[in-house]
Amino acid sequence: MSKSIPNVDWANQLESVIRQFVKEKLELIMREEIKHFLEIEQADTSNMRNGYYQRNLDTQYGRIEGLLVPRDRNGEFQT
Repeated sequence: MSKSIPNVDWANQLESVIRQFVKEKLELIMREEIKHFLEIEQADTSNMRNGYYQRNLDTQYGRIEGLLVPRDRNGEFQT
C-alpha cells in the first residue's frame, strides 16, 4: 500500500512552487528592464546599477518574500 500526500500538503507545496516560479520570473524581468533602462534611456548619463533592495509582494498564491528589485545610483529606475 502506498502513502499519499494529504490534499492540504499538496496544495501548500504547489503554491510554494508557484510562488518561487513567479519570484524567479519577476526578478528576471526586472533585471532585463533595468538593463534596457540604463542602455537606452540613460545612455548619455553616468547612471549605473547599484545593487538590489528587497520587497514583499502579495499575490493570489500568497506572499512572495524577499523579491530582489534592482536599483540605479540616481534612483530614477522604477519597475
